Amino acid sequence: MITNFLTFATFCWAIAAASLAVSMHNRSAANELAAVAVPAAFASFLDQHCSQCHAAGSDTGFDLTSIDGNFDHEETLRRWTSIHDQLASGQMPPADADQPSLPSRQEIIREIADRLTQADRRRGQVSVRRLNRYEYEKSVRDLFDIYIDVKEILPPDTSIDGFDNVGEALAVSPEAALAYLTAADAVVDTIIGPSKPHEKIFHQTNLLDQKTHDGKPAMQSQIGKMFRQTEDGLIIFQSGYCPTNLVNFARLRAPAGTYRGTFRVRAVQSEKPVTLRIYAGDTIVGRREQHVVGYYDIPPGDWTTIEFVDRLLEPGGTFLPKCYGTIDTRNDADTYPAPGIEIGAITIEGPLESWPPTSRIKLLGDVDLANGTRDDLRKIVTRILPQVFRRPPHDGEADAYLSIGQATIDRGDTFESALRNTIKAILCSPSFLFFDERLDPQSSAFAMASRLSYFLWSSTADHELLTLAASGELARPEVLATQVERMLADPKSASLNENFIGQWLRLREIDATSPDETLYPEYDELLRISMVEETRRFFAELIDQDLSIMNLIASDFAILNERMAKHYQIEDVHGQGFRPVVLPKDSVRGGVLTQASVLKVTANGTSTSPVVRGTWVLENILGSPVPPPPDGIAAVEPDIRGATTLREELQKHRDVESCNSCHRKIDPPGFALESFDVIGGYRQRYRSIGEGERPGFSRDPITANWIRYRIALPVDCTGELNDGRPFTDIRGFKTLLLENERDFAIAMTRKLATYALGRRIGFSDRPEIESIVDAAQQRKLGLRSLIHELVQSEMFRRRP
Repeated sequence: MITNFLTFATFCWAIAAASLAVSMHNRSAANELAAVAVPAAFASFLDQHCSQCHAAGSDTGFDLTSIDGNFDHEETLRRWTSIHDQLASGQMPPADADQPSLPSRQEIIREIADRLTQADRRRGQVSVRRLNRYEYEKSVRDLFDIYIDVKEILPPDTSIDGFDNVGEALAVSPEAALAYLTAADAVVDTIIGPSKPHEKIFHQTNLLDQKTHDGKPAMQSQIGKMFRQTEDGLIIFQSGYCPTNLVNFARLRAPAGTYRGTFRVRAVQSEKPVTLRIYAGDTIVGRREQHVVGYYDIPPGDWTTIEFVDRLLEPGGTFLPKCYGTIDTRNDADTYPAPGIEIGAITIEGPLESWPPTSRIKLLGDVDLANGTRDDLRKIVTRILPQVFRRPPHDGEADAYLSIGQATIDRGDTFESALRNTIKAILCSPSFLFFDERLDPQSSAFAMASRLSYFLWSSTADHELLTLAASGELARPEVLATQVERMLADPKSASLNENFIGQWLRLREIDATSPDETLYPEYDELLRISMVEETRRFFAELIDQDLSIMNLIASDFAILNERMAKHYQIEDVHGQGFRPVVLPKDSVRGGVLTQASVLKVTANGTSTSPVVRGTWVLENILGSPVPPPPDGIAAVEPDIRGATTLREELQKHRDVESCNSCHRKIDPPGFALESFDVIGGYRQRYRSIGEGERPGFSRDPITANWIRYRIALPVDCTGELNDGRPFTDIRGFKTLLLENERDFAIAMTRKLATYALGRRIGFSDRPEIESIVDAAQQRKLGLRSLIHELVQSEMFRRRP
């Protein structure tokens, strides 16, 4: 049977790959065309106004004598687009050069634009694209009402133009086909669930009750040293090593699933709340999965009960409570005067999942899994296929999948085996794994429903969307607008936040570097978690309140908790819950450029680079991609000893004219952000591990880590934009960006459209992008309004 199934799956993937290859054929063939002469009118204009400075071997780094007229070649298209934009913006020819007449300039701009538009349209777009692994996981979760972490089974997806849902990057391979077979097995196992319910656990305990493997009190040796015993439990002071694992619960070997926990707690020896953190998973040995359940503000005085619901992802896990932000003691707990937390009664109960699983009921309906028939198999497939395929099945389409199940029954296997094989085949079908964006009238309504659901939810269209697509109602603007509002109000819209800004602002890379512990002793887990949460909540606030996207550049508020506020040196923010905070008028914060998450992912763990951050600003905020550096140009390395600044090193780099042409654009945004270190802290002087003065304190006030860095050279965050406008710090730089409101609005809309459509945005899309921005400006550029205008646009409604 497995051979037949693999043959079927391979056949399906071959069809999908062939469709993808056909959709990309024009682009691939075009890129291989031979050089074409530059049109005579273009050549004449360039010779007269441009070639003198942009000849072979010139210091500008842009040789116009080697450019050809093959607009179907990727690199040539990019270069002609740059020429068009330089002419259209008036940056070229430079002000001190002979200028073409206005009619001549307008005519050449129009002719180049016509050529670029035609070439971009010839390139075509990928009309069949695969679900990326995030979309796959979200889809199976929503389709079958299951919790499963399946994306790690699937191969990583490639990004184009900053996003991993762009069809051109989502290639297929035999390895990927096998991975989808494995993933489908895991999904089916989870849908059907265990054959019998897990035994329910109701575990009441206390830290004093914990026992060693031989039955002795586990905490006894540390009472009076690390812990203080009370009538109700233990007082703990530890933020570092804290052996308070619920070992008795671990011995129950609890199955994976969802658990409810309650802890009776109160802060002691403190006038303000003390923070408790709880971990779950393999907290004892640390070899398997473990994660943070949450951080909780524990008030002093009366007892309080905190409650959480959390999922143990693997069997045999347990829970670990410990303090945060306290100073540890190891030998005098009975007399230790610093703040701590008293922990009393603890209850853990679960798994909370019902049995039979909701997913099994949703799949089977009233069918008996043990005694199902061929007719039952057909009934199930007929019911689920429209939802899984996101459209009505074609005539006879279900038969291909039913034949697999029927063959299983014919061979004498059980109905359950037949059902498993059938569902597995459906989950490996191109009709589930791929979007078909081709423009036949019959499928375009369902394609738009899927486009909308994967834009706002990263998941499959629900019953309401598919019903409106089937009736044709979804094409009505007012209905489409109502659906956008409904979908943004749904908790599933958190995926737009997670996946769009996770890639646009690179939040997914928050763990890509680890800040040097010597240079940045204040960096800790809660700061890392809070960095990302701040940015996500800020973006959500703009959507929820329909605030202007210009708040992404500069805002008078931030969304902070106490940990972030301390990091930003903002007073009177208490507790680890996030809330809007009005910023001081002279604050350097406000907008995403100065959020710690963005500043961390645009730096390494040791030093910042104006080149890296400047390139990021140009590409992600200003929509101006930076060409790669010329061959043979070495990267500028920082001096972590603190003897020289990177700005001084860059000045030597900029003295090379071929480097200066790009660095005069790249460096200014990077210089503006030099006031922020690798974890987003504000600085006026660099830190070093060599040269410099010692700080005026020996331990960090938040983490209590020892200070071993030195204060080195002063930071210079002044600069001048390529157009000559100066700034003295990040506040002045953001003011200059705000003057170019439309440029940012266009850049932001291009990013949003790339993500929404799952394709590159080319030159031919510029008029529609401009129209979307025009409409959004009438609505004060509210982010929610911008989403509406994009969805109502012709480019979204027709997509390819």
